[in-house]
Amino acid sequence: MRSLGLLLVMTGAVTGLSAERESSPATPAFAQNYLYSKYGWELFSNQSSVDKTAFSLARLEAFVPSARYRVRVLKRRRMDELVASDSGISPLFMGIGTHYAHVYVGSPPQRVSVIVDTGSHHTAFPCSGCKSCGHHTDPYFDPTKSKSLKWLECHECVASARCVQHKCQISQSYTEGSSWKAYQMRDVYYVGGETFESTPNSNLDASWLSTTFVFGCQTYETGLFRTQKADGIMGMSMHAQTLLPTMRAAGTVDHNVFALCFMYGGGIMAIGGVDRRIHKGPMRFTPLAKNSGWFTVRLTDIKLDGRSIDVPASVYASGKGTIVDSGTTDTYLPRRAAERFRQVWSEIMGPIPKYANTKLSYAPEAVAKFPTVTFVFENRVDVHVKPSAYVEQAGGKYIPRIYLSEAAGTVLGANFMQDHDIFFDAENRRIGFAQADCAYGQRTATYSGTAQARRDFANNRNWNNSGAVR
Repeated sequence: MRSLGLLLVMTGAVTGLSAERESSPATPAFAQNYLYSKYGWELFSNQSSVDKTAFSLARLEAFVPSARYRVRVLKRRRMDELVASDSGISPLFMGIGTHYAHVYVGSPPQRVSVIVDTGSHHTAFPCSGCKSCGHHTDPYFDPTKSKSLKWLECHECVASARCVQHKCQISQSYTEGSSWKAYQMRDVYYVGGETFESTPNSNLDASWLSTTFVFGCQTYETGLFRTQKADGIMGMSMHAQTLLPTMRAAGTVDHNVFALCFMYGGGIMAIGGVDRRIHKGPMRFTPLAKNSGWFTVRLTDIKLDGRSIDVPASVYASGKGTIVDSGTTDTYLPRRAAERFRQVWSEIMGPIPKYANTKLSYAPEAVAKFPTVTFVFENRVDVHVKPSAYVEQAGGKYIPRIYLSEAAGTVLGANFMQDHDIFFDAENRRIGFAQADCAYGQRTATYSGTAQARRDFANNRNWNNSGAVR
């Protein structure tokens, strides 16, 4: 994962599967229906009760939706070829170049914010006593306050952990200089909303859409892990120790699948299924190229406004191949594709200025010509990435955030995922793509109420509010 910061500090988490890049998140060049053009709070565009002038840019960066945006739980039938069983629908929040979720760990629960990273198989966050773990959204997790926590003993170590002082220690170092160390533990783990009380299962049996999960209790951090906004990282790769395989093995969900829908300002995560209500068109599927590790797909072509750059598919498949990495802010194409990409860009935009990942000056009539970049995958699946997703506007100039610098293979980051619901179906070895409205508050029925109401909701899976449960 490569996630990077804008504004005052560089932020992000890195992954055990991919290296960190020093870049900042793209800002939409043509934001029209957003509260602020820089961060895109479409979530609040139709809510007159929100004081839209009250949020400075600094607060927007750290803002999370109010408590009335609740975690939703869906009971859905099979819909055509989409698997959608008991699915936890929860909000995603935006840091600086990353999307993160709130999780609740332990008994009683403690809130932790974690970057959702399909390019990593580790889940880890700071614990009390860490003297170098930086300042994040929440207090450090305190293991002594949880009645259900268990430290893993040396015979229980997983994911390359080693025995140190009778505990399982795991450590990670990255090429850009970040590193962390952690001890493995197991505890009750929920994915939720802004507060635990807003989670439907908060007053119910802990077995309902929760699981006992192994994670790293960080005792040491350096580099970007110290400066990122979110507390830690939640690896969502196809590794057996990540959250979905763990939940599937425990019977908490019926299927090892999840979906991520990113927009500027936040998004939606579905655990155990996919929410088709947010889709603007059909979901199309491409098979995975590998059965484990990263979510690797076969990229066959790239087009700019429909014009192929005519680079062989083998170029994109070199090295690690083409991976969909939600923890990487930007998109990285192989160097061998750079010449043809620049050539077709120049045919559309003109020879001056040349394509570069720096501030470029364009006349208004040229700005209107920024091309849609189409990624073509096996099975003729096209994903159209608009200029608003990959072009950053900065002081009247424009910075394209598709990099042409990858030594081998391709990394499709968060700006590629923008405004699409992406269905990570490890169970059927495929990924689905659909254009979508990723504003959490717009598409899901609000569920709030008393503890008794939540119990009634849990016991009545046929409850229907705006089509939320069928």
